[in-house]
Amino acid sequence: MFAERLKELRKSKPHLTQTDMAKHLGVAKTTYASYEQGKRTPDAELQHKIADYFGVTLDYLHGREAEKNKGSDNKVQTVAAHIDEDVSDEEMEDIINYIEFIRQKHKKE
Repeated sequence: MFAERLKELRKSKPHLTQTDMAKHLGVAKTTYASYEQGKRTPDAELQHKIADYFGVTLDYLHGREAEKNKGSDNKVQTVAAHIDEDVSDEEMEDIINYIEFIRQKHKKE
């Protein structure tokens, strides 16, 4: 299941190639390709890096969870718990968008 989910996630990002992912993970392209083919499984550190890159949980990657963004919902709930009750829906949406902006910025670094 890991190999299928990995390939599905990569293909969900326009123009993201196996070479791009290999560079991001610091492995050879052939090594990354073997992950998608199910011939090899990345170590725990790389699995975490993959999950963080795509914003999914390890359970999702391994097929134990159907929801991709369950982790994001937990993060939103954590942020919401620390914000005043009188925050409007529009303000909350701005906060969530800003968090996503920061996450994307850090992924590019």
